[in-house]
Amino acid sequence: MSIDHPSDSVLRPFLGVKERRRSSFAKRALGDDLGVAKDAHFAKALSKHGVTEVVFSARALKLNHRDELKHRILVVSDVGVVLLDEISKRVRRKFAWKDVSEVRLSVHADDFFALIAPDEYDVLLACNRKTEAIVAMRKMWKRDVTRRGGMDARGGGGETELRVTASERFTYMASALRERRVEFTRVDGGDVDIDVVDVDDARDEDERGDDGRARLRPSDDIV
Repeated sequence: MSIDHPSDSVLRPFLGVKERRRSSFAKRALGDDLGVAKDAHFAKALSKHGVTEVVFSARALKLNHRDELKHRILVVSDVGVVLLDEISKRVRRKFAWKDVSEVRLSVHADDFFALIAPDEYDVLLACNRKTEAIVAMRKMWKRDVTRRGGMDARGGGGETELRVTASERFTYMASALRERRVEFTRVDGGDVDIDVVDVDDARDEDERGDDGRARLRPSDDIV
């Protein structure tokens, strides 16, 4: 998932800023690939949260507060992004479009991204269909903004597209008081290492010169 090889990477960027794997250009859009809209249990759970249309579904990994990667089903719908538990078939998290302000990701061809919700706490996810997921998010976010008359995630106007920011590192709020930093480093062989650390700890480590980071390379965990 996060392990990239130069032979599978190209310079042509996604949204003008991000590398894409060569193999990703051959992929076709699969939409609701897992068929959650047709599954009676999933459909019932989604309907309780106002979902009437599902445009994308895929398996994903979510990093929790213990630095554990938890399996989730990522759903892009008419009302927002939903994270489902595949075992219990319950909604674990919902991001209404009005609460989503940005997607943050790296410039490399990895599968990680953060969904930013200023009035809540954010989430760090990994999905091997990330490009299609973000395209679907931008489409549905724009449709929702148009319906609401151009009001963005903070109640203001002017934003007509869901912001996507790519860089070598980014931060996200894992809780109301816990800010985390995600760093992406190209290593030998073209692989990408992903390190996640609390921002306050990172400052202390920079001063002490030690390292207490969570390193993520779950290449085979999404199935």
